[in-house]
Amino acid sequence: MKNKCLRAIAQYNMVEHGDRVVVAFSGGADSVALLHFLHIHADELGITVVAAHFNHGIRGAEADEDALFCDNFCKQHGIDFVTQKSDVPAEAAARHLGTEECARLLRYEFLQSVATDAKIATAHTNSDSCESFLFNFARGTGLQGLCGIPAVRENIIRPCIFCSASDTRQYCKENELSWREDSSNKQTEYARNKIRLEVVPHMKEVNPSFEENALRCMQILQAENDFLLSVTADAYEQCKDGEKSLLIEPLSRLHPAIAARVLMYFVQRNGCANVSMRQISLLMQAKNGEVITFSQAICFKKQDGRIFLFEPMLEVESLCIPISCAEPKIPFFDSYVYFKHLPYNEENIGNGSRVIDANKIGSAVLRTRLPGDAIRLPQRKCTKTLKQLFTEKKIPIQQRAMLPVLADENGLIWVAGFGVDESRMPDKHTKNIIKIEWSKTI
Repeated sequence: MKNKCLRAIAQYNMVEHGDRVVVAFSGGADSVALLHFLHIHADELGITVVAAHFNHGIRGAEADEDALFCDNFCKQHGIDFVTQKSDVPAEAAARHLGTEECARLLRYEFLQSVATDAKIATAHTNSDSCESFLFNFARGTGLQGLCGIPAVRENIIRPCIFCSASDTRQYCKENELSWREDSSNKQTEYARNKIRLEVVPHMKEVNPSFEENALRCMQILQAENDFLLSVTADAYEQCKDGEKSLLIEPLSRLHPAIAARVLMYFVQRNGCANVSMRQISLLMQAKNGEVITFSQAICFKKQDGRIFLFEPMLEVESLCIPISCAEPKIPFFDSYVYFKHLPYNEENIGNGSRVIDANKIGSAVLRTRLPGDAIRLPQRKCTKTLKQLFTEKKIPIQQRAMLPVLADENGLIWVAGFGVDESRMPDKHTKNIIKIEWSKTI
């Protein structure tokens, strides 16, 4: 392992004399081996080492034991240690993200907060890279996804990228280092675990040198991808018509592979981080005047010899309906809003209803949104504008102006699809409530 790590560090110029390196330390065999290796070679490499452990709050007592193990390991070896704990499932729900995606996002946010003017070293190995290769291959990825995990990305370095998982475990055994095993790594309902536990062993039956050969393959693909990226950058400059528009005529002269890459590059520069090749294909094949909608309601239009970022002007009438003497059912564009006045008790609250303290609202109106509208939802513990909420929930632009909003002279009371403002909810002094429900079935 030592020679492979030193080779990776030198080949990719991962560290320079005087660097501070923050090691992402989970307590698993890979991160234990990496942290110990960098610590004992710190003087040789001219670096200082800090260990950073992020507790995801997913596995309860087991995760707390991991954190304690990491703390004790660093005390034993005289390594500076930083840790943070978060409730990832709750944060994932608040951000409308999957648990794994949110865990990764929060983990890197934590690491970056510790690594001010520093490098971040993660313990990804070639075994991890092979798993990513197979995972992306199964999803039908393009060339970029077949290049494996990059050895260096911005301030993130991966010194173990030439090592296998067996290398790191052998290193730990030789240096009498214990490590923690994450029980969730054995759950094959996770796609990556299934690849590691079931697919990779079968690949090694076909060829025992699968991981080594896959590494060479990924290095070749990475070199070719780097070349294509440089060609794409030059081609983009020939095709662009400002930052938000591409000229179709020079784009059409390009090889289809480069044209697709130019479109991908253009779309990503205009706000779409996650783009599929299917979306790119639809945009390439779009007819004149056709609009293609991408993620987060970002649209692109092909017209008059150009492909450009398209922001449709919504011609939706503004509505403002007083509810003080309103009917119990109010039509609102393609939906209905229902109001019911009731005494406050457990039976009347029910499940799935939106409940407002009747004494906490003034002259309320049911209306369309206005610039600057904001609401404090109890589950979020912060005030957010409707624009932020709509963007997080990926509500298409065309629908945003048609969502009903209940407000009075003091601000928003309720927003369809989101709920009641914290300040308008019932409390121990509540006597009467208004139940409000929204249905798109007319």
